[in-house]
Amino acid sequence: MFRTILGALACACALAAAAPPPAAAQTLASEPAPRRTIYVPRDKSLSFRLGEPASRIVIAQPEIAKVTATSDRSFYVQGIDFGSTNLLVYGSGGRLAEVIDVRIGYDAEGLQQDLVAAFPGEPIRVRNLGESLMLTGDVSSTGVERRAEEIARKYAPDSVVSRITVRAAEQVVLEVRVIEATRSALHDAGFSGTVQNGSFHFSFGGGLIGASPPTGVLTTTGGSGSTSIDLALVALEEKGLVHTLARPNLVAISGEKATFHAGGEFPYPVPQQNNVVSLEFRKYGVELTFTPVVEDNGMIRLDVEPSVSQLDFTNSLRVQGFTVPGLVIRRTKTVVELRDGQSLAVGGLLQRDYANSLRQIPGIGKIPILGALTRSAQWKRSETELVVLVTPRLATAADVNGGAEVKAKALEDREASDRDLYLLGKSSHRPMSSPDGQ
Repeated sequence: MFRTILGALACACALAAAAPPPAAAQTLASEPAPRRTIYVPRDKSLSFRLGEPASRIVIAQPEIAKVTATSDRSFYVQGIDFGSTNLLVYGSGGRLAEVIDVRIGYDAEGLQQDLVAAFPGEPIRVRNLGESLMLTGDVSSTGVERRAEEIARKYAPDSVVSRITVRAAEQVVLEVRVIEATRSALHDAGFSGTVQNGSFHFSFGGGLIGASPPTGVLTTTGGSGSTSIDLALVALEEKGLVHTLARPNLVAISGEKATFHAGGEFPYPVPQQNNVVSLEFRKYGVELTFTPVVEDNGMIRLDVEPSVSQLDFTNSLRVQGFTVPGLVIRRTKTVVELRDGQSLAVGGLLQRDYANSLRQIPGIGKIPILGALTRSAQWKRSETELVVLVTPRLATAADVNGGAEVKAKALEDREASDRDLYLLGKSSHRPMSSPDGQ
């Protein structure tokens, strides 16, 4: 019995000595091996060679890449889906010989060949950057940069990172003239009268339809016996002309966007939950957005979007105690190509309002002569025309230093002189057109 117990104790001590401590088990590290990274385009295959014969190759994620051995020293990898994985290459005796990181991305080599063919002499380089393509190099113009990025996006839509620099980046000066001419005319004539004696009183006519004070009043008083007759003819004529002119000069690098806003912002109530109203500010006035691109042939490709807006309180509404005005907006957008110094005129943005009103006694107002003597009439017309003149030109050293003077374009219409305004009653140097455009 004693010998049996000693034998059991000896076996237990031997097992305890053979088992590693828990701390040693936690500090186990991966087997050291050389590492390298390979890039494989998706839906393509590339062949690779090994430095020594391999007994086995293991891939971590076979759904991303497929590995096929062609010999004990070569294999090819087929890209299946975007992502990254690695290969474990084992040599003789089951030893880990090499770890290869595999990244499946876009075809950088194919894009490099197309860029060399499209832009010979331009040092554009393509490399994989994660799951994107990165372009680097120092090109001669912004046109080369833009077209190179367009070609790259065909290979990798929404996955192109451009680090291309331009040796001499062109800057474009955009001279803009926004002209808004508003003309208005008003004719208001009214007839009123009173016929009375001791037994009756009869009044007709209401004078002017509008609330403006009359500029001409003709009255007459008469009668027969105890009957008195009072007649009054009042008349009003208004003419007005307003010019709104914005003259921004903007400078932008070719291919970059520039904006301009001259006006203001008005509070716009936005109802929220629990009867809470928050305020947002909306812009109005003269706004301009443009993007110039200088082509290799010297043409300037211009993407321009001007707009003019103004507050309209006649179309306002009430929202929880707030008066929200409407907006009258005129906006246009176009893309054109101009040479340095050429001008683009965007016109025809015409708004014309015409209204007339009659006030008369029912029945009597239809009598040919008597109706005219008891009728009030108002005629009102207003028209607003918007013209936008855009002139792009290449920036010079004087523009950059702030020493260039920009000459204003001659306006199609001009303000009336003091002689025309006070002596001749003209609000413009030319008469207002009729409603039919004659």
